[in-house]
Amino acid sequence: MSAALQRAAPAPRVLTPASVIMPVIERLLRTLDEENQTILKRGPVDYDAFNRRKSQGLLELNRLTPSLKGMRLGPTLAAGLANLQARLETNRRLLSTQLTAARAVSDIITKAIRDSQSDGTYSDRYWMDE
Repeated sequence: MSAALQRAAPAPRVLTPASVIMPVIERLLRTLDEENQTILKRGPVDYDAFNRRKSQGLLELNRLTPSLKGMRLGPTLAAGLANLQARLETNRRLLSTQLTAARAVSDIITKAIRDSQSDGTYSDRYWMDE
């Protein structure tokens, strides 16, 4: 190999835990931020799409984790993981609120349908009115 080719060849890239995982964490953070903002705007939310994106990111993290065993994380990666954990908790709380609200609406609709289909024969309302 000529000296010119040896100088032109790029130096091998050293992979650090942060350089491997941070792009995945950043994608997950963007997805979580987007979903959280959509929920807070109270508009329609494509839960299937967000679920797919989050699942893909978590799958990537799970696949990368064993290869990093024994490596020192470093401050950048530790901060990225802490940030991811905080955003996941915010996302969990927002989704829990959405689910609670959906259950409440479902209960109201179920009761309204049940009441509209009943003639009151087996209702306990008669005894409550006295």
